[in-house]
Amino acid sequence: MEKILLLNPPGDRLYQRDAYCSAVSKAHYYWPSIDLLVLSGILGLEYEIDVIDAIIEKMRPEECLQRILEGGYTAVVFLTGTASWKQDFTFLKDIKTGDQNRPLLIGNGDILLYEAEKFLSDYNFLDAILFDYTSTDILDYLKGDFGRIGSMAFRKNGKNEIYRENVRAQEYSYPVPHHHKFPLDKYLLAQGKRFPFTTAQTSFGCPFRCSFCVASTLGFKYRAVANILEELRTISSLGIKEVYLIDFTFESRRQNSLELCQKMVEEKLDLSWICSSRANTLDRELLTWMKKAGCHTILLGVESGDEKMLKTYSKGVTKDQMRDAFGLCKELGIRTLGHFIIGLPGETVETVKKTLDFSLELDCDIASFNVAVPALGTPLRETALKQGWLDESVLEFDSSGSFPVLETAQFSKRQAWEWRKKAVKKFYFRPSFIWKSATTARSLYQWKILILNGLAILKSLFLRD
Repeated sequence: MEKILLLNPPGDRLYQRDAYCSAVSKAHYYWPSIDLLVLSGILGLEYEIDVIDAIIEKMRPEECLQRILEGGYTAVVFLTGTASWKQDFTFLKDIKTGDQNRPLLIGNGDILLYEAEKFLSDYNFLDAILFDYTSTDILDYLKGDFGRIGSMAFRKNGKNEIYRENVRAQEYSYPVPHHHKFPLDKYLLAQGKRFPFTTAQTSFGCPFRCSFCVASTLGFKYRAVANILEELRTISSLGIKEVYLIDFTFESRRQNSLELCQKMVEEKLDLSWICSSRANTLDRELLTWMKKAGCHTILLGVESGDEKMLKTYSKGVTKDQMRDAFGLCKELGIRTLGHFIIGLPGETVETVKKTLDFSLELDCDIASFNVAVPALGTPLRETALKQGWLDESVLEFDSSGSFPVLETAQFSKRQAWEWRKKAVKKFYFRPSFIWKSATTARSLYQWKILILNGLAILKSLFLRD
């Protein structure tokens, strides 16, 4: 049987490349890429699958390259992204240097999704690009059945062929991923309670239209509940205790989410889990079933404490709705992580102060403060280019581990960076927060995460700028 390698390339930082998002991990948390997991199941139908997660394995580039070249692979499917693509492509070039029997290189990631023509033209060692990692297009490509492909870009007879099939709101399924192929003993999750853990998804893309978010550009489809349950049963049988459901919004299709939770309770699956959500899609009934089914933490996008900013960027959620959602989670004993963005165009010292104050008012268990990034394909990036807030040549950035790239007359890059640091200090250095964190840790695993994340928070205040 021919072999395919799924590769998370080596790097000098904790590059998280996942679901068409790209950033540097702000702490020591890191999870298995959902892209590669899903592809392991699809490709595993017809090929032998190997996995190299060179980031979490702390593998040196030369060591990783040697393993690839000795593997006898038909193809290498790799991840990349805006935070790391220059380093990634320097490494990938060496895979194809030399004899002509080197493997096909098939890429997946945010920058390739929106710059396919440029990358196929500029890098002749890149053979193909995936636009939907849940699709079986890759199997048709590897067979040479190009007429069936709907969502890929590739080079054929010296020409770039690009096919973009719109993702429709419909049900989909895929084979159970090969979780056992991934080094699950090495991953950590900031919100984690049990170990080991893995990732899974119940939907692809997002039906909402936040203008700063790449998810709004992907389209949306929802996974069959029976297919999700099949995977969760397999995960449980492998001795995995926790799952990060990595949807952009878990309950995008409420009835499916409710049914899934009820089935998980009915089958008594011994799994705890974490998910992302929106404040205006949660209600008491759904949250109660989520809690019964094992959900212990929900990640909620707050973004700003200023109502005008929320409207400007089509968040579609009010501050009162956020207050209600966070309050309901606390009442039901579900932990919360709030995502906040600093430095969106229109930001002022007054609006960022409102955001900091709101993070304290909501009293979330964890707060993630990020700088605004002009994600490829988003309305925010289009506006930033038109207004001169960004040079179109800027294609390398991330929301947490590098200096901001967006600047307006009202709020400079320097201000965004300094206010992010102030936000981290104000939220995490409160005696009440330190006490709550220390008294809620219930296991050695949780204490390990708490200490590592505490050290990472301190380090983040001295990040290069």
